Amino acid sequence: MDHPTGRIFLSGGTGYVGGNIRQALAGRPLRLLVRDKARSATLAGNGVELVEGDVTDAASLRGAMDGCTTAINLVAIIAEEGGATFDRVIRQGTENVVAEAVRAGVSHFVQMSALGAMNDPRYGYLAAKWRAEEAVKAAGVPWTIFRPSVIFGPGDEFITTLAGLVRVAPVIPVVGDGGSKFHPVAVGEVAEAFVRALDDPAAIGQTYELGGGKIYPYEGLLDAVAAKLGKRKRKIHLPVGLMMPIVKLSKPLPKKLRPPVTEEQLKMLALDNCTDQSATAALIGRPPLALEDGIDYILASR
Repeated sequence: MDHPTGRIFLSGGTGYVGGNIRQALAGRPLRLLVRDKARSATLAGNGVELVEGDVTDAASLRGAMDGCTTAINLVAIIAEEGGATFDRVIRQGTENVVAEAVRAGVSHFVQMSALGAMNDPRYGYLAAKWRAEEAVKAAGVPWTIFRPSVIFGPGDEFITTLAGLVRVAPVIPVVGDGGSKFHPVAVGEVAEAFVRALDDPAAIGQTYELGGGKIYPYEGLLDAVAAKLGKRKRKIHLPVGLMMPIVKLSKPLPKKLRPPVTEEQLKMLALDNCTDQSATAALIGRPPLALEDGIDYILASR
């Protein structure tokens, strides 16, 4: 159980990216934050212990990191629902987690942010990510921050949702002009980058932007997905102004009946989500995957 990083505390480790990071950390002593131990019992064992808590409830985190030397915080949401707002879950949740890290004497705090995080209230998700970064930097704990672009891999939502749309729609809808740029990065490579940061003292105080092997316009993402599925369909451009009220009106409907984008995602389509300073290759020691080389998983649901 001994390892230079000591016991690692992981919040958000039951989600999509978290599952991949757990796998990448296999064999290391890990304390996993869960809301319900009974429901998550299958995740325990092989060096993984469970602790109950909720990042939005500071009191519930008391003692959760005792004995841990490293903390990784992944908790986030991409759509607001009820009291689960971007500010409450991402900003306040991070403040609660990092405050407990300070109390417990954690020596390295690793934060999942997002490419494009900025102090602009027009973009609630990105603004909450930026405020969370600021909380981490101000806490006094040695930190590392990751800012990935769109993350793809088995079990993702974004690329899998696009694949479902391309597969069933008579024509492929392209929201906006389709020119916004994305830099999709494979989830396994994001996990590798996190693990590398744990083992490298030079990662302290670094903010790493993570992109994949290729930059695509939004319409290019659709083209790559369609090519992988073997679909050749006409595309039609839909103004964001037309889609926004449809997305808002559909919120009360079951998820499967809603459009494949959220209000926040529609707003962010106006922004490029790519970087010319991607650290992925340097962190994982090889060129990262391009999207078309890593999405065979979308074929499984044909």
